[in-house]
Amino acid sequence: MKTIVCSIFLMLTSVTACTQEKKDNLPLIPLKTKTINSIPFLTKQNNFVYADKTSLKPLTHQKYQNASLFTTTGFAVVMNEKDEYAAIDEKGRIVLAFSAEEINLNVINGLTFYKKDIEYEKKMPVWKWDWNIMGSGIKKEQTYHKIEIGVLETKQVLLHEDIPYLDDNYYLNFIVVDENHLFWNGTLYEIKKNKLSKIENNIAELLENKRFIKGSNTSFSIFELHQKKAVHSNLIGSETLSLVFGKETIALKEVNKEQYEPEVPKLLMNSKTSDVYLFPQYEKAFPKEITKATASQIDFIKKVSLVYSITNSPYFLLGVFNYDHDVWAYDWLYIDTKGNVTDSIGSYNFKVLDRVGYLVWPDRKMVLPNQYTDKTWKFGKINSYRGMKDQYLIRIENEKELKTIGLWNSLEKNWEIKPDYYDISVLDTEKQIYALQKEQNGSYVLFDNKNKKGVSSKVYQSISSEGLVTVKNDSGKTAYYYIDIYSGKEYKE
Repeated sequence: MKTIVCSIFLMLTSVTACTQEKKDNLPLIPLKTKTINSIPFLTKQNNFVYADKTSLKPLTHQKYQNASLFTTTGFAVVMNEKDEYAAIDEKGRIVLAFSAEEINLNVINGLTFYKKDIEYEKKMPVWKWDWNIMGSGIKKEQTYHKIEIGVLETKQVLLHEDIPYLDDNYYLNFIVVDENHLFWNGTLYEIKKNKLSKIENNIAELLENKRFIKGSNTSFSIFELHQKKAVHSNLIGSETLSLVFGKETIALKEVNKEQYEPEVPKLLMNSKTSDVYLFPQYEKAFPKEITKATASQIDFIKKVSLVYSITNSPYFLLGVFNYDHDVWAYDWLYIDTKGNVTDSIGSYNFKVLDRVGYLVWPDRKMVLPNQYTDKTWKFGKINSYRGMKDQYLIRIENEKELKTIGLWNSLEKNWEIKPDYYDISVLDTEKQIYALQKEQNGSYVLFDNKNKKGVSSKVYQSISSEGLVTVKNDSGKTAYYYIDIYSGKEYKE
């Protein structure tokens, strides 16, 4: 059985107030939502009907092979016995007709965006045939994707393309700028009467506070929404930072190096003033001179390989890579816009993640000091998600090379969930609902961390934040249905 899960991205996003996950730096706009009382209910005949969430009485006679939750705007994706997808409204009326194209939905700013996607084999012209010199034949077709993305309420089509399978895909990763503007696929849109109109194209990077970067060849400019003149222009990528200390010039030539060159360099220099603006928000110029520093701090700065601008503060983060006891980590200093160097900056609330979402700063020793650890432990990656505040998922390997994970509270200095689990899945950060897996390939149980108790005694192969669970049925096949992750109530006969 295929499963349908609407692509609703508002549930869990990594906290990246100082990194490249742009959507976490932008304001959350209240959505125009409906009260949804219906849920997909699995019957004994192994099909789904929509039922009242409280009484579990069917609301319609329509049956589906599979069905999703309704969005907050009142739409759902269903599948018939032919494995065809459709989108319906709360009354069961079809708003996107049944077809073989897979459908995903995402609600942003009160609008429902849809994506239709199908894979197919496309006949190619002779000059694009794949000739096999080993004699196994000629491949005259290539795998393509037909993709359509639009607004469900107005049927406005934003994109309709056929692209090769290995080329870039398109996603419903719309980003809120404000209640009237969205960013998607390099374009800034204005919303008027539930329709989107393009107001800026070819945007390379979206920044906080309604700012964005546009590029032309190797030159970049920073703009603000509604402002035609650039805030900063004639910016070029740089790989070097220079600092003057007394009569000495310190050149940092190995800063922010990455395996793959980003579209927007992490250092942007004004070609006229030589001011350098730094990733992630490029909102302030890096100091050209060190006005206050100790000898040991100067020695540290000469080895710096990571420099980030700390958003909403006068500081920059300076990191020196330190490979210590099989742990990849950094040591830190800080410098402000006036050139004062300091060992610490107090309680600024920001976090730095790497490109795949793992925590870089604060590092493990800041989050989990050595006096609270076992000397035999080795530490792996650390995760934190929006809403977790002082809570961190920390991976540990003991002397027996057993790898586990736990939930640590850096403020209270205790394990809220002891590192006795193979996996911990975050389902709701605000209400602190987690799915715990004790052993590899084992089952998951629901846990209410706020009240320190299990939600139910039922176990599942997997549990999603939307409440979609998988179990093995009596015949050994995998079954799918929905539950309430807060009460454990199962929506099935």
